Amino acid sequence: MSLRGALLAAALLLPGCASMEVTPASLREAVGPAAERELALANWTEAVALANAFLESPARQTLPAGRLDLGEEGMTFRAGGRDWPIRVRCTAWGDLCLLAGFSAQERSWGFVVGKEEPGADRILDNSFLRNPFGGVSSPAAMAELILHETTHVVLREGTVGFWKGFAYYLEAIFLFRYDDHSAERRPFATSREFSGYLQGLPAR
Repeated sequence: MSLRGALLAAALLLPGCASMEVTPASLREAVGPAAERELALANWTEAVALANAFLESPARQTLPAGRLDLGEEGMTFRAGGRDWPIRVRCTAWGDLCLLAGFSAQERSWGFVVGKEEPGADRILDNSFLRNPFGGVSSPAAMAELILHETTHVVLREGTVGFWKGFAYYLEAIFLFRYDDHSAERRPFATSREFSGYLQGLPAR
């Protein structure tokens, strides 16, 4: 079994652990330089605006027509008269996902992320708000992650429930599928659509 497979197996067996919810409200109170907290929040706000511009464009094909709302307690995707919470939590499970080479892992209520350097505070130092080099993530990178994980949540594909998670990890471990995983095809389709949308924007 590969290292990634072993880590995914461990993730399957890891019990639910305490988590820290990443929200605009919690980010305002996080440990870390005020300038970095303000930049992370500004980039998050811009990321949601960028995601909504994509969702309103012809480039969106996989997700239903809808929009993301960002409030003090987090994000919500609204489409067709329904609301889906898109919460972000930084957990030990998310740390394990980072070791396995992933930035995040979907859940029925949103997605988990892991701790990034410098690691002073999980609310600020996580793989949603920080890149692997320790800098604050760009709005485009944050928007792509939001849209990818929102596709999992809305289309109910991936680790969005116990049995779906069990099947996801079995396929990943025993069929050695990661980027080509059957539960990742439509989320990656959204990622490709968003990438094409960005390429079509005027240079800034």
